Amino acid sequence: MPVLLPILLLAAAPAAAAQIWDGGRSTGTPAPERHDAGVGRDLSDIDRSIRDGRRNGELTRSEARALRGQSASIERLSRQYRDGGPISADTSHLQQMTLVLRGMVEAQRSATKPSK
Repeated sequence: MPVLLPILLLAAAPAAAAQIWDGGRSTGTPAPERHDAGVGRDLSDIDRSIRDGRRNGELTRSEARALRGQSASIERLSRQYRDGGPISADTSHLQQMTLVLRGMVEAQRSATKPSK
């Protein structure tokens, strides 16, 4: 009988330990901070302005392509911020980049183009 008791205790221990396991949630990393959703809206507005400027002849094809490339670059950074990438701490830089791009689009659209 004294040999049977340790065997029963060993058999019951894994079942008890499995009941209190939380699936690893307690050891997970905290959720990353969310970036300002306004940047996404601003980029949509900027992309629409680029498209309208190209359609109205206010932007050349190469100007529109360069501006869209900058917009895509800001979108990639925004995604990195959202996913908690290595530079997720400072979203004010992202907002400043968006404002600069908006200013560049407005400036290039308002510049007078030579007649063709």
